[in-house]
Amino acid sequence: MNIKDAWRNLSLERLRQLSPQQQLTYFGGAAAVLLILYLSLWLPVQRELSRLRTSVPQEKMQLAQMQVQAMEVNQLRASGRQPIAGGNLLARLEQSATASGIRARITRMEPDGSNGARLSLDGVDFNAMIGWLGNLYTQGGVRVEKASIEAQATAGTVNARLTLRGAGA
Repeated sequence: MNIKDAWRNLSLERLRQLSPQQQLTYFGGAAAVLLILYLSLWLPVQRELSRLRTSVPQEKMQLAQMQVQAMEVNQLRASGRQPIAGGNLLARLEQSATASGIRARITRMEPDGSNGARLSLDGVDFNAMIGWLGNLYTQGGVRVEKASIEAQATAGTVNARLTLRGAGA
């Protein structure tokens, strides 16, 4: 007989020697310990595992979307902005606004420092203005430094006060 078997026999024999009330207390204590271990260790681990099974795929999808967006940002940075080649910023803005069809809506255009301009646009179509500003940025590196946009009664029409900066400013 090896030690393992001797221990098992000793334990069973000691258990048999206990009174029924002591045996019940012993088994009740063992059951309580098992219940505590189950509730404090096993159940929380299973809950967390279940949560991770649903959240990890979502996080992976979000990571993939962010990586795609990061690549798009890098491509836009690499290909987007070309500084304005010579000429006055105000003249460029006037030329660009005329080409975009919003020149008639510009009520004020004045210089702001060495490479900036302040503009007021009244009753301009919002989408046309945003498209124009986007073209200024991608084609000439002109960025919006400050903007105040106010909706008008006509849907899609706004009044805007803009401060623009040329590339390198």
